[in-house]
Amino acid sequence: MASDKEFFYRNIHSYAWFQFASSLLGWLPVFFLYFNQYLGLTAVIKLSAIYYLSVCVFEVPSGYFSDRFGRRKTLLISGVSFICSYLIFLFSAGFFGLACGQILLALGIAMMSGTDSAFLYDSLATLNRDEEYADHEARGQKFGFIALSVACLLGGVLGSWNLHLPYVLSLIGAVWMVWLGWRFIEPERSGSVSLETGSFIQAVISSLSYLKNPILCWLFGVMVLMYCLEHVAYEFYQPYIKLLQLDWWNNNSAPLVSGIVIATSMFGGALGAMYSVQLRDKIGIKALLFLAFGIQLAIIAGLSFLLGLVMLGLVIFRNFPMAMIHAPVNAMIAPRVSSELRATYLSIQSLSSRLTFSMLLYFLSSTIEGTEEISWPALSSVLKITFGLGIAGTLFFVLIGPKISAEPEIKNNQNVDQ
Repeated sequence: MASDKEFFYRNIHSYAWFQFASSLLGWLPVFFLYFNQYLGLTAVIKLSAIYYLSVCVFEVPSGYFSDRFGRRKTLLISGVSFICSYLIFLFSAGFFGLACGQILLALGIAMMSGTDSAFLYDSLATLNRDEEYADHEARGQKFGFIALSVACLLGGVLGSWNLHLPYVLSLIGAVWMVWLGWRFIEPERSGSVSLETGSFIQAVISSLSYLKNPILCWLFGVMVLMYCLEHVAYEFYQPYIKLLQLDWWNNNSAPLVSGIVIATSMFGGALGAMYSVQLRDKIGIKALLFLAFGIQLAIIAGLSFLLGLVMLGLVIFRNFPMAMIHAPVNAMIAPRVSSELRATYLSIQSLSSRLTFSMLLYFLSSTIEGTEEISWPALSSVLKITFGLGIAGTLFFVLIGPKISAEPEIKNNQNVDQ
């Protein structure tokens, strides 16, 4: 029966493998190159913007769906959406078809965003082990980054032969994800929103009310900025590699080099997740956050001012900062937001991050409007603009940062203002 504790132990054990399966994203090192074989630079950037805008549309409704109808159903819908999107990518070549694939990919990402963390926390809370949340979340992140590392390396190798093959690898991962999700048991949640009484608008308003807490409000803004800075290197490192004009293997080295670089960066992310809790305990959450900002800004600065193979070493550290802060930040958020609104709240945070980055992408594309071929002056300009914005944003959050005392004891369904 669902109430049997052993099933919830299975949830917790399988969570890391679910993160592994959902992270077999072989397309990551080749998606820009895949789109660029059919479309010009401006259209490719707009496809990325469509993805982020689509996630914005689905993000908060997906969190509300998770809070109201259950974590397991939401995660299953996420997996099915991934399967459909990869099938479309494999058989489409025009802007409209690729845009549809981006929309379904966005739906899959949105349905998973926040729900996976809420699923883990609720499963632990059912067993009165919620104080272990940060450790299990960090383990799940580590498994996810290891999967990303393997998938990106394989994706780069496969993409050197055929840019469609990395999407086949991703399709296999999505099928595995659905199988694991099917075996999950819906965790028990006291105070859950009932189908009769909880409205979407009420859930959003209640979730936004948590931003009255100065710590939650500050963390909200910090994570939005960090998301944008992290994804700049992710979005533009493939054209950067293409501009290096490397010719190592099969006269098509860009996918291979991209796969090696991003695979190594994902391994760096696994290390960041592995030591995140220890670093937080040693230097404190605020110092940890600003260390992450410093690393991310150094990466963008290096890429923006110099075109050279040595700069790829910076990209290797792209995932380390976010992985380093993910579990500690979620561990601060989870006990301050009640269970029946946790996925909605995290979805609102993700929505704000992706909406901000989508607007940034459209702004950046407008600065190089009409540029169809990738060029160093255009790419350098985009990265320098982002670096300047990142410096300004980091200084702002340093100045307004609240005092953070000892973290609250984690209690299920309790909003802790501190």
